[in-house]
Amino acid sequence: MWTRLIFLLFLLLARTSWADGGAIQFQGDTGPFHVTVFTLPPILSAGSIDVTVLIQDRSKLDPLLDARVTLDLTAQAGVDGGKALLRQEAWAPPACALNAPASLANIPANLNHGENRLLYGALVQVPFSGIWKLKVNIQRDSAIKSVETLLKVNAPAPPPLAYWQLFILPPIAVFGFILNQRARKSRSSEVQ
Repeated sequence: MWTRLIFLLFLLLARTSWADGGAIQFQGDTGPFHVTVFTLPPILSAGSIDVTVLIQDRSKLDPLLDARVTLDLTAQAGVDGGKALLRQEAWAPPACALNAPASLANIPANLNHGENRLLYGALVQVPFSGIWKLKVNIQRDSAIKSVETLLKVNAPAPPPLAYWQLFILPPIAVFGFILNQRARKSRSSEVQ
């Protein structure tokens, strides 16, 4: 019984970690490259987003480890350039940043960003929700190509929803203490 309870506790408290891969946002070919773009967390919200890119040779699908990769992120028109949404959201605590980033252009995506040594990646601070255009620029030898995809970024979660894992720990500790006391009382009554 305790094993099941501990297992359920770990499942409830498990958070999404910043790791390699994530949800595939784009997969396609451009020039000599086959490009796959991943984001983590899978459902994007304003704040920190881990963007990783797998670049492969289009003909053999071998990973390319000698490219220069940069990311450009721009808010799409139709949302007032994002300025109205920026005032509304004001970077609440779950966004994990107090100031909007200075520039979302030419963000270097480094090889060996995470544990998977085949992915180029960068941690990007998205300042507000809306539709964003992600442009991945790839340069290898004389070949310079880019791919674009649209990302739907939701508003950051309110603090109680963003940090519920921390709020649940005290009630779980109290519940565990009560279970322990009841188990001790039942054992002592059985002995008598």
